[in-house]
Amino acid sequence: FQHYYITNNLSSMSGELPPCLEDQLETCDISDVEKYFELDSCKKWCEENNFKNVALQFPDHLLAHSTKVYNALTTTTTQLHILADTNYGSCCVDEVAAQRLSTQAIIHFGHSCNSRVLSLPTLFIFGKEPVEVDSLVECYKQTYTAQDHVLVVFDPVYYHASSRFNQDLLRCYPNICVRKYCREQNTSNSGDDSTEDMSGDGEYSVFYVGTESLALTNCILNNGSRKVWSYDPTSKECRLESRSVNKMLIKRFSNIEKIKSCKIIGILIGTLGIKSFREVIDRMKQVIKAADKKFYIVSIGKPNPPKLANFAEIGAFVMVGCPENSLLDCKEFYQPIVTPYELEIACVDRPWEIDYISDCSTLLDSNYIDIPSPDTNPDNINDKAIEKFRSLDIAVNYLNDRTWSGLQQRLGEDEPAVLKQGQFGIAGFYEDEPEGDTRLKN
Repeated sequence: FQHYYITNNLSSMSGELPPCLEDQLETCDISDVEKYFELDSCKKWCEENNFKNVALQFPDHLLAHSTKVYNALTTTTTQLHILADTNYGSCCVDEVAAQRLSTQAIIHFGHSCNSRVLSLPTLFIFGKEPVEVDSLVECYKQTYTAQDHVLVVFDPVYYHASSRFNQDLLRCYPNICVRKYCREQNTSNSGDDSTEDMSGDGEYSVFYVGTESLALTNCILNNGSRKVWSYDPTSKECRLESRSVNKMLIKRFSNIEKIKSCKIIGILIGTLGIKSFREVIDRMKQVIKAADKKFYIVSIGKPNPPKLANFAEIGAFVMVGCPENSLLDCKEFYQPIVTPYELEIACVDRPWEIDYISDCSTLLDSNYIDIPSPDTNPDNINDKAIEKFRSLDIAVNYLNDRTWSGLQQRLGEDEPAVLKQGQFGIAGFYEDEPEGDTRLKN
């Protein structure tokens, strides 16, 4: 299924998912649902903003608890919908699915990339995964001195421990800066952007609190010129992550070299909920045109090797998505998949910077290519439309020349097949085979 919806018409459910769905989910063991999902904050947020139709978005591993949250938040004045199996990454807000239900707002549960949402008011409930703050503080003291400038980045699911962590260390370690996350967007109480700026503090290190994930990979790449230490709350171990950055960058750089020899590039849409994704797509078009290459826009939801293998004429893809979903491991794919930043390096000679740029929206402020302003002249618009139709005709002819164009339905062109009895028995001997067959009959 694409989306699993629960509305007030189904409020009499027992609070459990269907067995066919529950067996497929790797559930998260949560003893106190009300505390983990901050249900009081959710109720207060809906009441203060007078929301009457709200969507609840859950990642797969939390979906088994969705009906408990639904039943706890259900009121006589608010209609709720549960969104599951998002079109793209679960860390992004699925605003398209919410708009299909005409919802006024979204409550996003679980880990989030915290990207800027297009328009719908959004409340982020990261969850409260267990973490021993005393062990975390002790590990920090063993790693840094009081004079070190450190940016502390919590995985969103451990962000609830940041206040106590900051209180325990700030007195003796005054140079700590904890990255903040924006809990609300597109409401009157919305905060500013989540990223803390330490550029004025000179040299600084990064201390990441969380398990191994795409968020950690993104943090390491974005801080290539700094030492990155990570603390795993599950194992209570601290390690230096900067040693692995070179290996990752070598893999990424090899994909850049492959892009240079490609004639056709696919712009892979990896999100529809980030605020500036349309502008980034337009910029990618200009970048590809500047390199005298062709492009196709491809929207297939969550990418996997079988889906992308259908586009054999496309030599490589550029993923336009959130910072976490853009960094795909291309090991299993037939074509390389790069980020918008890597595409600009390959096509318009953008310099490779020490600190990797995974947030594609920040590329819009750079001027490595000249993007023309929209043309409002009617004559020029007509000429561009004719040129567009000509390019479309060339693309159709290219597809028609392929030896394989996919399965055809041929509705009404063929006579329906007649069902008949097939062979019966075991592979060693079927009952309708000749008696003289020398094969074993057991």
